[in-house]
Amino acid sequence: MVDQSEHRLAKGIVVGYDDSPGSIAALEWAAITANRWGATLTVMHSVDLAAAPMEPAYDVARLPDSLGEAGRELLGDGVARARQLMTQPSEVAGLLALGSPAAELVNASKDADLVVTGSRGRGPFAAGLLGSVAYAVTAHAACPAVVVHPERPVQPGHDHPVVVGVDESQASESALDLAAEMAAISDAALHIVHVAHGSFSPDAQAYVESALAGTEHTKAVRAHAEDLVGRAARRAQATFANLPIETEVLYGSAGHVLSPLGAHAGLIVVGTRGHGGFAGLLLGSVSHTVIHESSCPVVVVRG
Repeated sequence: MVDQSEHRLAKGIVVGYDDSPGSIAALEWAAITANRWGATLTVMHSVDLAAAPMEPAYDVARLPDSLGEAGRELLGDGVARARQLMTQPSEVAGLLALGSPAAELVNASKDADLVVTGSRGRGPFAAGLLGSVAYAVTAHAACPAVVVHPERPVQPGHDHPVVVGVDESQASESALDLAAEMAAISDAALHIVHVAHGSFSPDAQAYVESALAGTEHTKAVRAHAEDLVGRAARRAQATFANLPIETEVLYGSAGHVLSPLGAHAGLIVVGTRGHGGFAGLLLGSVSHTVIHESSCPVVVVRG
């Protein structure tokens, strides 16, 4: 275990809450994680006036007050839920914001170490924590952003390793460092994965390696990939000497290769930008694939 007196989450965790299944799962995940880190937890609810329904007979002048009252009640429920899960209930605070949920969460991320959202949301007044909000937060947050799926809000642990995708980018190093720390504090193994040949499907790559086995090209590609994951493992081991680490080189589209690993993982961690299989992460299909298809929580780390 990592000494919690030295945890890196000095500024704490922010979680978006709107009483949807996704946000409840996110809140519970965030509370458990805050306990593990010894970190503070801020439960945040945003009232979006732009998304409020309008009827001809509605008194517009009373709209902010009525929404504010409903928002405060909902936020109070979220804070109460979180305090039931925290060993130090006093470490939970509530924050009611007026504006776009995505924009307010991104703004709050400037003073946080982690920002957590659910993969879906609902609400008669606000966009809540819909998938589009989760994607926007992962794309623009100033700190690492976590997306939790209500179907499987699993935590890293003995049976659920932390999977991290690595390449040769600065973002990859940042993702690796956070993944190693989260694995260590959760008593989980670290599974380091490099996805090579992003334009090949796994079946096509198997054919290519079979047809060209032993050529200088395939040897060089494999050697470079193995060296990359080896260096990543040594970097993590230098900080966490007793951390169980597994390395693996896989082939195919990064999003489609990483996503199935979530079936047994407690967490998947990726950088926001990188080379090879991670090029365009958060700019196109890769981020959508990982966040949408992976069944476990996903952390996106800015380099």
